[in-house]
This record gives sequence, C-alpha cells and structure tokens, in this order.
Amino acid sequence: MGYSRGASLNLHEPGAVRALLDAASARGWRPEARRVVTIDGWSLLESAAAARAGSGFPGPPDRPR
Repeated sequence: MGYSRGASLNLHEPGAVRALLDAASARGWRPEARRVVTIDGWSLLESAAAARAGSGFPGPPDRPR
C-alpha cells in the first residue's frame, strides 16, 4: 500500500504489519481493551513506513528487469 508519490509499505514483507500495529498503538489503540475500534490505516502509513525504513531490516532483493 502506498501513495503514488511518497510513503509505501509492502504488506507481504516481514515486519510491515507489525509496523502498522505499532503505529496504531502509538496513537492510542489498545488491543487488550476488547472493543471495536475503527482506524483509518492511511493515517498510519507514513509513520509505519518511516519505522520500517529505520528498522535496519533488509527488504527483498531487487528484482532483475
């Protein structure tokens, strides 16, 4: 998922969904509350992508063209 220009996040990469969950937690989401909460995932994209970029976890190798 991503913007045409700007932050992006590949949900198939290890750690990508974790970055989204961490971003949601940083904004007050608490899974232990056991209640329904609707969060717009687009609002989490930039902080999650920044966290992934700074994590030091290598992404997938570049594909040959």
